[in-house]
Amino acid sequence: MVHEAATVAPPEPIAPGPVARLFQSSLPGIALEIGQSPIDEVVTVRRDDFARVMETAKNDERLALDYLRCLSGVDWLTDLETVYHLYSFKHGHSIAIKVRFPLADAHIPSVSHLWETANWHERETQELFGIIFDGHPDPRPLLTEEGLGYYIMRKSHPLADIEEWQEDYLKTIEEAKAQLAAASGVAAPVDEKALKIQLAQQKAAVIKKARDEARAKGLSPEDEKAAVQEAIKKFEEEHAAGQAGAPAAVPARPVDERAAKIQLAQQKAALITKTRNEARTRGVSPDEERQIVAEALKKFSEEQEQTAAAPQAAPAVTPASPAAPAAPMDRAAKIQLAQQKAALITKAREEARAKGLSPEEERQAVSEALKKFAEEQK
Repeated sequence: MVHEAATVAPPEPIAPGPVARLFQSSLPGIALEIGQSPIDEVVTVRRDDFARVMETAKNDERLALDYLRCLSGVDWLTDLETVYHLYSFKHGHSIAIKVRFPLADAHIPSVSHLWETANWHERETQELFGIIFDGHPDPRPLLTEEGLGYYIMRKSHPLADIEEWQEDYLKTIEEAKAQLAAASGVAAPVDEKALKIQLAQQKAAVIKKARDEARAKGLSPEDEKAAVQEAIKKFEEEHAAGQAGAPAAVPARPVDERAAKIQLAQQKAALITKTRNEARTRGVSPDEERQIVAEALKKFSEEQEQTAAAPQAAPAVTPASPAAPAAPMDRAAKIQLAQQKAALITKAREEARAKGLSPEEERQAVSEALKKFAEEQK
């Protein structure tokens, strides 16, 4: 996000378009922030006014926005936002309505009673961003395990940089192979495919850098093409020279912070699931359940901070034969366990629906199946 200097004048207010003017006319007491996207006019409203604005959007004859085309979530780090793209078949006009709220209080009224398409849109947004749509008739997740405890589309999610994480994982595997080969005295096999991918990524970075520099200088398309070709030629020469020299030693691997984040997220998810199940067994209200979960997470965070602050004893140095890192195998086991859980959840849900159980009874059946599975794993 770019921070403008204090001397920069604020942008000129955007004049409301025809649909925004209809909103202003229909809602004279409501504060509306007017904007414009590449496709639609945009109206941003306060959360306290949201329910009234959406009722008006659907039911006012001049607006008659009878189709919810899309509902999106946005993570602004400190705030969350929902964006509703509405269209009127009657009048042929459209608009985007935005509403923002604090990350710590991610609640917004459901509009599933106004537009049936909101039912699934809201369920998906809730499980991916953690936004609670108050009044939704069936907030079960569509894509992820119920009670997962973290939200995949949030920027704070430990696997947000998934591509980079995958590259780190592949490096870990290759280093493990090299260490095993060194221990056994057998040369490690060269992964030609991985080397080609790495070389292609390096070339792509060189091309992008050369293009950016050429465009910054205002070069013509022909000069830009020549600059890129020259940069590629230089890169290939340096790469060939490096291949001719002695192979560099494998650098020491830093601490895998993402693995630690993943492990912490999984511990939190398990704690949330356990706390929710206990709260539901006691028959507490949804608000009391949220409070119980929040207190359990707070206690867990405090325990983690105390553990991190405690002095760690230096491990005893004992001679031992080199061993392969366990991290790749641990992750593989975790992936296998997650797949088994997913299959179990799917089976439990299908059996519950075949019996005609209610959503609450279905959730209970899934929780029981997961509990039994966890006990069998011990």
